[in-house]
Formats: sequence, structure tokens, C-alpha cells
Amino acid sequence: MLRNSFDYTVNGLWGSWGKWLLLFISMIIFPLWLGYQWVIYKGESQLPPLDDWVEMFINGIKLIIVSIVYFIIPMIVLMFVGGAGILMGAATDNLGAGALIGLLIGFIVAFVFSLIALMALIRFARTDSIGEAFNVSAIIAHIGKIGWLNYILALIILWIVAVVAIIAFMIVVGIVSFILALIPVVGWLLALILIAIIGILIGPFVGVFEARYMTLIYDSAAAPA
Repeated sequence: MLRNSFDYTVNGLWGSWGKWLLLFISMIIFPLWLGYQWVIYKGESQLPPLDDWVEMFINGIKLIIVSIVYFIIPMIVLMFVGGAGILMGAATDNLGAGALIGLLIGFIVAFVFSLIALMALIRFARTDSIGEAFNVSAIIAHIGKIGWLNYILALIILWIVAVVAIIAFMIVVGIVSFILALIPVVGWLLALILIAIIGILIGPFVGVFEARYMTLIYDSAAAPA
């Protein structure tokens, strides 16, 4: 999936500098970027074109609304369970332990909901149905076809790749910026320009790569064992 996502991103963006710049602009206008993610989530074999900006913006708003709902539910559970844990701890003269147990349960629920939410966003894009976005039983069944362990491991791999890439990016940018900053008068300006250019290049690439990777995770439910 890493190789597929990399090839998909490179083949779709390399040489298409206009699309690359438009994607960077869409990331600044955040709903547009989510709307483009919606298109990627459809699962086409090649990076789709950037068109119908109004529809992209509307679909981006839809994804934001679904994300907020999936965020609110575990937060309510976290506050309820955490509060219950504090009350139980106070009743047993062990406030700290009660609060810790309550928060731990709440965070576990939040983590599970986050796993469901990631697949819900793709399901929403595939069906364009708000009901299917919150069809939790169907989403859980879909994750079951992927395999919960496979799903979590795939996410861990993505997070590791992201962390390594961020660290490498910061090291390279830091070294080059430091060297440029040694140039009298214009050094800091050149360093800022370099950071901006690298940001424009990295942002769309990482965004498309991540969206494609998540799409492949979703589609792995239908892959042969």
C-alpha cells in the first residue's frame, strides 16, 4: 500500500505543477482540500482532476460535519465516564485512581471511535449518504473484513512513515536555513522563501499520499485473503 500510494501520488502530481499549486491553495481553503479527499476516497486508479470547485467545497463541508459529530460523541463519553470515575474515587477516598480509570476508559472509547470515523469518512464519500456515514454496525463489519489488527498495524505504519518524514524534513530545512541565514542581509529572506517553496511541494504530496493510503486500507476489505 505504501508503494501504491507513492506511485499514485508521483504519477498524479509530478510534472503537473499547476495542479500541485492548486492543491496547495485548496489546503489553505480547508473545505476544498477535504472535498478533493472526497474524490480520492472514491477509489479511482489515477489521481482525479481538480474540477467543480463548488461541489468540492460542499463535500468538504459534509466531511467536516461528520468529523465533528464523530469527535463530539467520544468527548461526551470521555466527560461522562471521567466524571463517573471521579465520583467513584471520591466515594472510596481514592480520587486519583477513580479519575485515572475513568479517563482511561474514556480514551479507549475515543480511540475506537477515531478508528470508526476514519472509515466512516470514506464510506460517506462512496455512498454520499449521511445515514451510511453513521451506520456504525456496517462500518464495524467492514473493519472486521479488513481485520482489526491489520487495520491498526496499517495506521501505525502510516504514522511511523509520517513521523520519519517530518523529522527528516525538519532536519534538512533546519540545516539549509541555517546556512542561508549566514548570508548577510538577504540570508533570512532566502531561508523563508525556501521554507515556503518546500511547504508548497510537501503539503500536497503528503496529503494525496495519505488519502490514497486510507482508501487502500478501506478497499483491502474486498481483497482476497
